[in-house]
Amino acid sequence: MVEVKESQTAAFLKSKILDTLAEYNVPIENIFSVTVDNGANMVAAVNKLRQELEQTLIEKIEEEDIKDDETGTPGRDITAELCVEFHERINLVRCSVHTLQLAILDTVNRSHDEVKSLTELARKTKNVRYQTNFDHHNASHPPIWNQTRWCGIFEMVQSFKIQRPFFEQLAAQFPELDLTDHWNFIDNYYEAFKPLYICTKKMQAEHVSLPDFYMFWLMAISEVRKMQNNPFVPGLLNSLTTRLANLRGSRAFKISLFLDPRFNYRGSKKKVEIQGYINETWQRIRQLQTPASGSNIGNESLTGSENNDDFDEYLTEMFGGSVNMDGEPSETKFLQQLQSLDLEPRQNYNYNVWDHWLRRKTTHPELYAVAMVVLSTPSNQVSVERAFSVLGLVLSNLRTQLAEDTLTNILLVKLNKALFPQAIATAYNWKEVERNQAAL
Repeated sequence: MVEVKESQTAAFLKSKILDTLAEYNVPIENIFSVTVDNGANMVAAVNKLRQELEQTLIEKIEEEDIKDDETGTPGRDITAELCVEFHERINLVRCSVHTLQLAILDTVNRSHDEVKSLTELARKTKNVRYQTNFDHHNASHPPIWNQTRWCGIFEMVQSFKIQRPFFEQLAAQFPELDLTDHWNFIDNYYEAFKPLYICTKKMQAEHVSLPDFYMFWLMAISEVRKMQNNPFVPGLLNSLTTRLANLRGSRAFKISLFLDPRFNYRGSKKKVEIQGYINETWQRIRQLQTPASGSNIGNESLTGSENNDDFDEYLTEMFGGSVNMDGEPSETKFLQQLQSLDLEPRQNYNYNVWDHWLRRKTTHPELYAVAMVVLSTPSNQVSVERAFSVLGLVLSNLRTQLAEDTLTNILLVKLNKALFPQAIATAYNWKEVERNQAAL
């Protein structure tokens, strides 16, 4: 978490992101996706990161061409060829929860007359003159929504809805709290937006993959479609469908659905294009992997003859295909496994996709590697919101003098506490530590 005081323009955000990557020794080439809200500055910052990556990769390839060319002149102009490919290497993923809230506000926003009236009534209930009634009936005050709280309007409406008998009794004694003119709106709003409230809560889990968010969203649409004669349903369905289309545009999203047997099945569309994306992602993973030691053992163990590259090339020319050299994964085998995914049956909506790929770790290692990257792509920024909440608890009024490094280390521990047992177990040579302690 970085404190910023300057205007958060796209250029400034890009520079801060690059500084953070450099601090943790993460090359920009390693970035697969960036999950952002729908703010124009964040979207523009990702585009600038893409441009930075394009320039970095193009310069590297040109340097390699210069080294390979004895004359010192690149043999081809690769900028135009690879610009589009490099641009797509950093996938822009829009926060699904934030987008869902925008779909809700497209239908009924905070300036709606009924919402304003109910908000004013909710504020009135906090007056001390009504407190005895709330205490006697063990009733709760309707929460006042705020702009930073997701589903705040729904929670306010829900409070009125589930406590209707109490509020009707309260109105008999205090006519200024009468909700007679609002119950129809409350009932319709509660019915229409309850599936979206449930969907939002599901998306606030520790990690929600791209296909899981898609499943949650589609389930919400399915529930809304069942409602009859609700005035909010037509506009809500239109907004949900339109907003969802904006989320489905990234390569990461398309790959995630292809690798999810709940969505990829015989007859689904645009297979060839997405298979190309998966192959490109696998090539990137291969480039980042450290070559395994002893990878040439297979060639060294040849007896009676030496490894003849020319003869292998001759056989390939005659019969086609490719040869598996130096223990590298066979390109042909990878493509065959990729294409065979089309032949698998569609799984039930509650099928565990993580376990599905864990079981294929040894049989489909290349596809497994791609699946782990894509399924790890966060579909929302809930973790960021959670980090801000933790920051508020740490940086309290009683701890305002914390140094930046100290604050960073505290947040690092609190936000990653699930990883620390494993990290600590391998951080030290505990036997040596125990021997030193015993010697003392």
